[in-house]
Amino acid sequence: MNQTENTIKHINEVIGLLNKEADYAVLRNFEGLPDKNNSRDIDIIITRKSYNRVKNTLVELIDKSGWKIITYLHSDRLISYVCATTTEEQNDIIQWDFFFDTSVWGIQLMSAEEFLAHRKFNGFLYYIDTDGQFLDKYLYNRAVGSKYPEKYRATREAAEQLPVVTEKVKEIFGCGSVAQCDKESGKKLIIRALWANIKKRPLALVCSILYFLYTFIGNYICSRTGLSIGFTGPDGSGKTTVIDMLMERIAPVFGLAHKYYHFRPALFGNLGEVAHSAGIKKEVDRNFDKPHRGGKTGKLNSLARLVYYSIDYIIGYFIKVKSVTRITRVVVFDRYFTDIICDSRRTRIYLNHKFLYWWGKLFIPSLNYNILLTASSETILARKRELDEEGIRRINDKIDYLCSKKSYRKVLNETTPQAAVCEILTHVFEEQHKKNLRRLK
Repeated sequence: MNQTENTIKHINEVIGLLNKEADYAVLRNFEGLPDKNNSRDIDIIITRKSYNRVKNTLVELIDKSGWKIITYLHSDRLISYVCATTTEEQNDIIQWDFFFDTSVWGIQLMSAEEFLAHRKFNGFLYYIDTDGQFLDKYLYNRAVGSKYPEKYRATREAAEQLPVVTEKVKEIFGCGSVAQCDKESGKKLIIRALWANIKKRPLALVCSILYFLYTFIGNYICSRTGLSIGFTGPDGSGKTTVIDMLMERIAPVFGLAHKYYHFRPALFGNLGEVAHSAGIKKEVDRNFDKPHRGGKTGKLNSLARLVYYSIDYIIGYFIKVKSVTRITRVVVFDRYFTDIICDSRRTRIYLNHKFLYWWGKLFIPSLNYNILLTASSETILARKRELDEEGIRRINDKIDYLCSKKSYRKVLNETTPQAAVCEILTHVFEEQHKKNLRRLK
């Protein structure tokens, strides 16, 4: 994939810094850099000492150049920065992955020093030769019980018979050849790798396993690396177009690393369907093309609906949302609990919007960013006549109430969807950058 001038400049600056200050090498897909990048990320093997030495300078370089660190992952074996800039025309997104070794659960398979012992320089960057490229993926995949990826067959054929490869496979897995290693189970291989670590680096092994557990809890259980975005607004505000365009803009990194939900996690079925299945309700209105078709409900009925959907939000968040945002992934909601606050006719929960806000504040898991997408009544009516002018005004009044609250952002989609997407991404990128800079201190 060809890079923009902005991305080429960024790659040049980062690689230039590493060339001067670090013991590093690019692991794979380096041939076209900086003009072309055949992968969504740039994988770099680096000694931990070198990374610690250049970390502050690297972060300062990113910050001063106008790029934003939109996700930051710190695991036991890997530091990852997803960096981005945005304009109305396009995004530039690049992911830097800094590996300290090849390891599984704190069990080291190959150190950075081993990779870098025979690194090469192509005039622009240092890189790892075929044997190292093969060993990085092969050792890891076999240790977790997976096969070496077929798409790297050419790398395998060029490397598997090399003496350095055979020696490493024997040292870590106790196998005389790659072919023999292919036949062993992942469980047997990881046990052998553990034993090799006990013999070679017993104290370091204990420390690395403890560090793995510490970072695992932080990343996978505390969910501190991914992000979630919810969109709310009246029909005709352009949510679908804006969401589709936003996801397309971040696709270079998050194209396969996102989940999309409508209104709620939907762990439980539609309330009418559930009531019908239970025999409480004889007929179900499935005319979903008219979301505001239902009649007004009383306070008790509205409260029952609120409790039912709240249970779905609470349990569904931990099952469907947190499991995705735990590690550098994105969850997008077209409507979330905010829609219950703003559009009572759609949800048939006719309760005071201030009460609903505080209910959500107390009980509903919050998303990182809540985008209140709207426009004037005239603009919305020109696009879609789902609501009348009074209905649009009521929703916009509630949006105005919410927009002063923390984590809510009002965006007027009056001109082009590109302008709205740029405003949303600029806001999200800047807030993520601030959060990640605090984590990096």
